[in-house]
Amino acid sequence: MISQQRKNWYILGLVLIAYFAITYLLYWVERDQEGTGFSHPADAFWFTIVTLSTVGYGDYTPVSTVGRIIGVIFILGSVGILGYFISQLTTQVSAYLEKKRLGLLGTKFTNHILVIGWDKFGKEVVEEVVHSGNRVAIVCNDKTGIDLIHEAFDGKHVFALFTDYSNIEALEKANIQEAATVFINFEDDTEVLIYLLNLKKAYPNLNYVVSLSNPSLKETFAATGVRYVVSKTEIASRLVASYTFEPDVAMMAESLMTSALEGEDYDLLEYRVTQQNPYLNQDYLDAFISLKKDHECVLVGINKKQSDGSRLLKKNPPTGVNIAEDDYLILMCNGDTKKKMQKLFGVSEGRLQKHQTSEEA
Repeated sequence: MISQQRKNWYILGLVLIAYFAITYLLYWVERDQEGTGFSHPADAFWFTIVTLSTVGYGDYTPVSTVGRIIGVIFILGSVGILGYFISQLTTQVSAYLEKKRLGLLGTKFTNHILVIGWDKFGKEVVEEVVHSGNRVAIVCNDKTGIDLIHEAFDGKHVFALFTDYSNIEALEKANIQEAATVFINFEDDTEVLIYLLNLKKAYPNLNYVVSLSNPSLKETFAATGVRYVVSKTEIASRLVASYTFEPDVAMMAESLMTSALEGEDYDLLEYRVTQQNPYLNQDYLDAFISLKKDHECVLVGINKKQSDGSRLLKKNPPTGVNIAEDDYLILMCNGDTKKKMQKLFGVSEGRLQKHQTSEEA
């Protein structure tokens, strides 16, 4: 069966042949007529081009009956041909825009978060990630969901891809190999586990995060190499329990789990220590005092890289701990201080580094 594209090329070829044939025939018929303006084949081509473009200067016109008949045939034929090609162009543009809407043209996002599975919970996660200034690629198997994603987020920070979840090869369009973290967001825990195992076969070195309904499966998922396994019910139950007897603590914890959007909002932030960090090689306590005194920012912990390549989180460590390059400082800041810290440290918040292995995560 001939493809539509090849069919269009055949039609275009036939149209060009017919065009040159009719144009030369018009010249051949008119060249010896009295009062003719078609003294050269170029005159006939000029006439047909002006006629085809609907400009109609009138500087060249057929004078013979046969020439006028040929002119009428050309005019009627050109209307149909123009209509056909305009229709095909409209179809191609519409198809291109539809492919772009569905994400089938792919994205150039790098160091981004890839979310596979779209629902209300996934939307809330993406909102928090975007508020933190990161970019997200979302894989959805429902076209209605794609429309909702485009309505909720701008294309600068969020890319949406419509595909069947089982089509792992299609994830290349979401630039999965350049993603910093992959978040698998399915309702069924078994489905998450099966999908994770298949995905890790194709992309074993990516950082994976999963959310579970059943907290008893956390060890099962940890055994597959997933370092971050989050239980929706476990977090909710702890927060509810805290509200029952220490509501202020629960309120603060809930506030710190969200991004600081306004100046008075507080957030826990994580910044990698680089060579330009002003607290590099300083004692943790000295940095704590300086950050509180000079920036109204509280240093609450440090994540240190160990000699074997693993990482160790130290919450409020004892004195004598020095801040080294590639450590991560964890701070509690408000919305205004957050911007100052990013400028002071020279890095964005978070640990989105595409070459970071799951062991380092």
